[in-house]
Formats: sequence, C-alpha cells, structure tokens
Amino acid sequence: MAEEIRLSDTNRETIRQFILAMIHREADFSPKPDLEKVVNEFDELVSTSPTLIRMSLITLIKSLELSTIAQGYRHTFSKLSPEEQKEYLYKMEKSTNYAFRTIILVIKTLVFLCYFSEPEAEKAVGYDGKCLVDARAEAKAQGKQENIVPDEFAYH
Repeated sequence: MAEEIRLSDTNRETIRQFILAMIHREADFSPKPDLEKVVNEFDELVSTSPTLIRMSLITLIKSLELSTIAQGYRHTFSKLSPEEQKEYLYKMEKSTNYAFRTIILVIKTLVFLCYFSEPEAEKAVGYDGKCLVDARAEAKAQGKQENIVPDEFAYH
C-alpha cells in the first residue's frame, strides 16, 4: 500500500481555485457541494494513490500553479482574478500544446469526479444510485455474485 502524504496548503489552494473557476462559480444548482469537502476528497484521492501517480499529480498541480507566469500573467494561478483564471483555463484547454492540454485534462477529470460524487451534485444531475442497487438485486435473484460494485459506490 502507498505511503499516505497529504497535499501541501499551496497545492490545496490551487485545487480550490481550480474548482471555483471550473465548476463551483458556474454550477447552476443549489445547494452546491461544500468546497472544503471536495478539496478534502481530492486530497484523499491523491494522497492514497501509489507514489508514482501521487508525485505525477502533484507535479501537474504545481505546473498549473506556475504555468501562468510562463504564459505572461503577472501572478500564479491562485492569485489571478476569477475572470483571469477562467480565461487562462479555457486558453490551456484549447492550446495546441499537448502538455498544457494534458495538465488541465487530468486535473479536471479528477476534480469533476470528486465534485460530482457529492450528494448535492448527484441530485442536481439526477443521479440516485438506483441503477447500482437494482443491479445488485438482479444479480442476487439470478444467484450470481452480489457485490457487483463496492458499497461505497452504491450507497452514498
């Protein structure tokens, strides 16, 4: 099992600002997931990953934070205004540079998974886990292995 190492405060702030810029401010539903809970879930995901993956993700987060300087902005990502953050992330997503696009794609994918696994976001997108519960019941009725999905995925 991987050694557990938490994200630094700087990395957590980068992720917090990323979540705010990409989803939280734009989400058109209420109540929204608790931002700190999402950041904590992301931290948990990263910190319990195998060492190579964890170090790669931390490198991507640091790259996002510092890449704004290389792109001509006067501040790191977390210090940009919300409008500049949004503009920068859009620019990175549409970049012809594969490395820039990958940084955003990897972080965005993990952040979206954490954000939309919160009950408030699940409700907003219409997910209720019923399909997983039904699949379990159907498997049990057919005498198949019941644990199609782990409990933490079937029940929030």
